[in-house]
Amino acid sequence: MVCYTRVAEDCIENGGWCDSEEEAQDWVEDECWIFSGEGWFCPKCNIHFMQNLAQVRRGKGQKPPPDDDIDLYKGIETIL
Repeated sequence: MVCYTRVAEDCIENGGWCDSEEEAQDWVEDECWIFSGEGWFCPKCNIHFMQNLAQVRRGKGQKPPPDDDIDLYKGIETIL
């Protein structure tokens, strides 16, 4: 399994090797990898995205959210 995004400085990049698609599905679920619709990304890159959510939204040209969603716009504190 290869991390699709590779944006975090401490990205795992290459996960486990699997012999079948079923084994790979079980592995990514156990390791909490996330499917983006285009590929799988590791938990380290997910943390990076969540901590930089406002910057990602601006980079994609998205407008600021309404006031009731302001915490999501600023980013979410990550518990490690």
